Amino acid sequence: MRISRIWAILIAALVFFLIANAPAQILKPYLKNSFNFPVTLSGTIWNGSVQSKYFNKASWQVNALSLLLLKISIDIKVEIDSKNELNANAEMSPFNKLELNNINGVLTTQYLQQFLPNMPFLLSSNINIVQTNAKWSSQLPPNTFSEAEGSLMLEKVNFLGEKLGDYSFNFSYLDQALNGDISSSISSSVDSNLKVTISSKKVLTISGEILPKTLVLQSIFKELNISPSISYRHQLSY
Repeated sequence: MRISRIWAILIAALVFFLIANAPAQILKPYLKNSFNFPVTLSGTIWNGSVQSKYFNKASWQVNALSLLLLKISIDIKVEIDSKNELNANAEMSPFNKLELNNINGVLTTQYLQQFLPNMPFLLSSNINIVQTNAKWSSQLPPNTFSEAEGSLMLEKVNFLGEKLGDYSFNFSYLDQALNGDISSSISSSVDSNLKVTISSKKVLTISGEILPKTLVLQSIFKELNISPSISYRHQLSY
């Protein structure tokens, strides 16, 4: 009985060792089916990284203690380039789909513009992502999440060479529709109170008021025929 117990422990230890040291390369078939571009994997499935031409490095580390709670918890860090990066905690369990919690990082409008080539970007800014969460119900990334909420800080906003200051964007996403609001900080050059929605049919609507404080901005707004009262509607590409 004692010998069989020792063998069971040794076998369990061997299985754990093999799993713990399994190379990240075994994830390549899944990533190949999920993303339409080549990637390079290194490390193990517990602590590894992936590289591609679209980002410098995406690394992950599995929290082993989370397995005792019958779920998988992974710390993720994505280094896109020197100006764009993201951090998040991913969780999966037998009863829930993928969740990304505590998403934070910085994205620039210059980087994001490549995903919306047909939409003009009159503003440039650093977008600081603060305490954002997202959930997937039936399909995993790169499919769109089914639910999300969070807050973004638009820092160092620049409009045609004019510095506008900082603004906040609070949003929620549910049932393929987004609702949010944009408000200005005290030091901003434009007082803003805007409502932003994207319907399930991909119609972008922006409404509210923007009031420039400086004479230069007032002149620019007048030349561009930008009314203090905003009512904008645009059909986004599917």
